[in-house]
Amino acid sequence: MIKTGQIMIQEGLVSPGDLALALDIQKKNKSNGFKHGSHLLGMILCQLNLITPLENFYVLKKHHKLISVMDRLCEGKTATRSRLEKIKAEAERKAIPFISFLLEKQIIPKARLQQVLFDLFGTPLRSVSDILFDQTCRKDLIAVIDRELAKKSSIIPLHLSGNILTIGLTDPDNLLFVRNLDLKFPQYRFFPVFISFSDFKGFYPILYPKVKPTLSAPILIQHPSTAKSAGPEAISNPKLDKHLIARLFIQYETLRLGHEPRNNHETYNYRLALFADFIRDSYYEITAQSGCKTIHFYVRQQGGRAMVIAKPADKSRNGSEGLVITSATA
Repeated sequence: MIKTGQIMIQEGLVSPGDLALALDIQKKNKSNGFKHGSHLLGMILCQLNLITPLENFYVLKKHHKLISVMDRLCEGKTATRSRLEKIKAEAERKAIPFISFLLEKQIIPKARLQQVLFDLFGTPLRSVSDILFDQTCRKDLIAVIDRELAKKSSIIPLHLSGNILTIGLTDPDNLLFVRNLDLKFPQYRFFPVFISFSDFKGFYPILYPKVKPTLSAPILIQHPSTAKSAGPEAISNPKLDKHLIARLFIQYETLRLGHEPRNNHETYNYRLALFADFIRDSYYEITAQSGCKTIHFYVRQQGGRAMVIAKPADKSRNGSEGLVITSATA
């Protein structure tokens, strides 16, 4: 049987010298019990930046050399094959990707599944709650993957920064799809991440809304909580009203989490800064539209989403319903 290294050379991805270097590293990893590296040759080549995870996946899949998630979990004695096969059959009946079913049913610890996915495919498992979605990039994102294609494939564009486009995958085979995108859109560098199926379903209506969004401000994608609403904060000068914005932020986070946020300094301050920038930008946009200098901001839960609502203090100038300027969903 032809070895992986020979396949990589035949495909023109590496030279014999590159392969020799990778095999030497593989040998050293074996000697130290893989404490500091992978035993998979393809992943070692990726770590050396000789090939990409997409190239590795494509070649191994093409030559039937790919190790599946189930194989890896059985290899590590995380679960028996018979149990995993039953779980996979149940996931297929419910039309849920296997890795999402494992994750959402807590059959396999998240940390273990994260490690398996990265070891096999060099692709991280992420939560959509970590993504800051900028509506101004919507047209660029949906030009790469449209509504119907995303729905059919359960793959979705999440974020665009410069020429780096983050793509959310729900199944390892989606990597073949990303490879095709890479060939079709050479202007982008695609960064694939695995996401849960519930995250996909939550983000889908935000990226592909049935109605046109009211404003083009960023949307913080976060998980909903059981909280219902909070009182308004009247912002007249976002540069001076920092205490009001901080109070609004606590209301929003409490609504999102179901409990008051823990001030863990770095993460808390980072999210507060993002939120303050968002409120400031929204304030200036709404005051420019309405002519009113005081804007009431408040949060509430609507349709399973945590939302920030903005309403000019002079209701007669812009109606009484208020503008939904950000929303959150699981």
